[in-house]
Amino acid sequence: MIEDETIPGSLSEGGTTARGRTHAADGVGERYALGGVIGRGGMGEIRIARDTRIDREVAVKLMHASQEDEATVTRFFREARVQGGLEHPAVVPVHDLGIDANGHPYFVMKRLVGTTLAEVLAATDKLTRERWPRRKLLARLVDICLAVEFAHTRGVIHRDLKPANVMFGDFGETYVLDWGLARIADDAASFRTVHAISGERVENATLAGELLGTPGYMSPEQARGEAVDAATDVFSIGCLLYELLAGRAALPRGLAAIEPTISTPYHRPSAVASDVPPELDDLCAAATAADRTKRPTARALADSVQAYLDGDRDLARRNELAEEHAQRARQAFTATGDAARAEAMREAGRALALDPGNATALDVIGHLLVAAPTSIPAEALATADRERAAIRRSVIKLSVQGLAGLTLAGAVFFTMRVHHVWPIVLMQALTALTAGVAFMVSRRDLPVRTPWALVLLFLNCAVIASSCICLGPLFAVPIFFVGSLAAWLFQPTGYAPWIVVVSHAVAVVPAIVLEATGVVPRTFRLTGDALELSPWAFDLSPVAAVVVMSLAVIMQCAMTATLAIKGRVIQEDAQNRVHAQSWHLRQLVPTDRKSEPRGDA
Repeated sequence: MIEDETIPGSLSEGGTTARGRTHAADGVGERYALGGVIGRGGMGEIRIARDTRIDREVAVKLMHASQEDEATVTRFFREARVQGGLEHPAVVPVHDLGIDANGHPYFVMKRLVGTTLAEVLAATDKLTRERWPRRKLLARLVDICLAVEFAHTRGVIHRDLKPANVMFGDFGETYVLDWGLARIADDAASFRTVHAISGERVENATLAGELLGTPGYMSPEQARGEAVDAATDVFSIGCLLYELLAGRAALPRGLAAIEPTISTPYHRPSAVASDVPPELDDLCAAATAADRTKRPTARALADSVQAYLDGDRDLARRNELAEEHAQRARQAFTATGDAARAEAMREAGRALALDPGNATALDVIGHLLVAAPTSIPAEALATADRERAAIRRSVIKLSVQGLAGLTLAGAVFFTMRVHHVWPIVLMQALTALTAGVAFMVSRRDLPVRTPWALVLLFLNCAVIASSCICLGPLFAVPIFFVGSLAAWLFQPTGYAPWIVVVSHAVAVVPAIVLEATGVVPRTFRLTGDALELSPWAFDLSPVAAVVVMSLAVIMQCAMTATLAIKGRVIQEDAQNRVHAQSWHLRQLVPTDRKSEPRGDA
């Protein structure tokens, strides 16, 4: 190994160092006022500092004392020389290199402020997503490709490209970080000095089975411990592109990535994301090809991404993919079931997104839009049930008002001569209880089929039964009976209509049985050609009878009219929405495409 005093920390054959001869006087503590730690790595840490000579903020990378063996010191200085020798806007410039007063190697570089690609990809908040849309990230990927291409022209292979080693500045800058694992080609004239003084010829040789890089982003040749070249970095960039497009990594993290890295021929983001443009999908597959000879150069990759951003599209490829999606849509259309219908719609939509004039896709879409499904899909049924539950709530809210009115109107009975109080109290108590339960239910967001509907039905029928006992089954009660039956049949409950009908019929049975068995006096009798009504709980004068009947008719007419109007409005609104939506959907497809899909399309 050759000793060269122009490089701090170069080692002599005897193991002594030249530290302190050149830069010790300019130690970190004298020129650079160190601040807090802003990053840590395998060989050392990065601390913020102020250059007291130029009065600027910089970053200082210091080596851990425990890591200062010959090989690590060599790699540390090689990283600084490589990074400093790549004078490109996307490579962090190195300002100084030396040994501090304690004999520890360090180098000084530009202080970066920004966000790593790893942080952007991991972010889930809306603000970050809006700040970094796909198009903007693709533009930054072009910068990464060009920076890596620049390094390749200088004979440098990065070998560790990953989201954590890419940083975006706040003012449009893009940086490729961490050149510690970079490999320098033997014929790289720009770094010949590094070879001579640091033993680079030894450092560059990757031992068989040695893994250098990050699993999940390293190329198949890296995973096998083989020699690397420019195509190695292209594979890593392809993994970055995959993650930008698919929203997830192409390969697992850690050592679990080694086997799929070696065995998978290529990686297409369209396999996990449906909105990937075909041009970028093909480009990603080419960049991540297991065969390195099939990968494009970093510049070709940059040019292709930029061409896409500029609006260039491969129409032939798009038409080919559109036809594939259209054929899958036609196959799904011939199957039965909600899942097949949904799949046909999705595939036809993808085909039309690629080729708006695809005949097969237009046929499938036209038929699906015009022909209603034989059964309502589960998701659509759930949506309809939510709407029905809302209708039921509106009916219950209306019934609360009616029941409250009946409770207050019941006070009129106490203005009459009362013979038995308990029937009146029972009727009014049940009416008030039903109003309270209805009010509570109307304020809760319940499914269309809920036990509370049965509770309300039971209480409602109990009110009818108590009214029959108090007033008799033929005085005023039939008016409320018919109105209640209509209201319950109108509102959706999720239960069979016969339950409502039977419940109401059963409600009048107790009064008839009690009167027939003589438990309570009869409330009606036929005398000649007249029907005589005589409630037994109180005396009913002709004036009182007219008042009670008038109140019953007025209240029930108001309730019935309100329900009828509400029902008509709901029905007309639903019909209008269905027909309007159907009309708009039909306009998506030309009239000559609305027949059933042709088998030979």
